[in-house]
Amino acid sequence: MPDLATFNMKQFGMFETMLSAFMDEYPEYLRGKKTLICAVACFVELLLGLPCITQGGIYVLQIMDWYCASFSLMLISLAECVVIAWIYGVDRFYKDIELMIGYQPCRWWKISWCFITPAVILFIWLFSVSTLGPVTYGDIQYPPWAIRFGWILGLVSLVPIPLVMIYSIYRAEGTFMERVKSLIKPAPNWGPVLPENRKLYLASL
Repeated sequence: MPDLATFNMKQFGMFETMLSAFMDEYPEYLRGKKTLICAVACFVELLLGLPCITQGGIYVLQIMDWYCASFSLMLISLAECVVIAWIYGVDRFYKDIELMIGYQPCRWWKISWCFITPAVILFIWLFSVSTLGPVTYGDIQYPPWAIRFGWILGLVSLVPIPLVMIYSIYRAEGTFMERVKSLIKPAPNWGPVLPENRKLYLASL
């Protein structure tokens, strides 16, 4: 039971993160409708999870675990590290955390975010890709169409990253480099919502 409770708490955390991302991206449409959005998201995830609880669900789950967990998850994590540490800026991120928790974290985290974590993730990804063969479950070999389906699943979560980047650059104004520079800067309204916290945030820049 403790393991089940821990698992459910992790699921709630990931689910809340996903909902917050959607609501922050489209606040004019979704703010004030959290209950409805939560219900719709739960129903959609229920439908997506149904194939995994059928008699052949273990084979579907194996495809997802084989291609999504080892291939796309590592690349997404690497992209997140690079964006936070090298584009948003590790010093700015460090100050954000200091503002939230009230004290400076250990400087070890800066080194980890910039170098150690990306290097470890890249090593794990390269090793996983080099040893990644056709999906199997025990002695059962999957047909070619199932392998193609697995690669599609793995790429579905990766494709939005370059697509959104290209779309954002296309919509920005100026030369190519001017567009890129404007996009990697935080928006003017970025920062804490409460006035007293925002004043501290602006003073730390």
